[in-house]
Amino acid sequence: MEIQRTDIDQHLHSAIAIAHTERKEAVARARNSINAAFEKTARVGALIEKAQQIHSQDLFGFMAEHMTAEEVKQDLSFYDAYRKRGELMDKRLLTQSGIWEQKQMEYMRDVTPKPSPGLVRTTSSFVGKFNKILGKRPAEEWPASEREQIKDVLKPVADFYNSL
Repeated sequence: MEIQRTDIDQHLHSAIAIAHTERKEAVARARNSINAAFEKTARVGALIEKAQQIHSQDLFGFMAEHMTAEEVKQDLSFYDAYRKRGELMDKRLLTQSGIWEQKQMEYMRDVTPKPSPGLVRTTSSFVGKFNKILGKRPAEEWPASEREQIKDVLKPVADFYNSL
């Protein structure tokens, strides 16, 4: 059973087929380009590794004219990962090769760390938890050894209270 197509349907169908084919071709070109970039980056890493054998004491100085110490480390790291993974593409290799720029997300910029809880809030929380435990098991039910331990633990709190 063949579907009856209107002129709009035929144009839409044709446009989708063309766009789909173009997308597949673009993806194939992108993959080929990524593979070429991986191979070239791996070659750089292999050459740096050779240079490292000869100039182990001053590799970064030897390479300084062409690349920074960070780039040298990055290419060596890429080469090591590339040898282990083969042609398996992953985010790490894409990032290390410079294809994928790992940018900080907008909402993560200029985020000030959350301040530590204030003394009043910390004390209130402690007292609330302490009272909850006392409600379940009053101090009168504690053995003498446990009472002494609690006194020792709470002594700094009592000293602080008395200093106020």
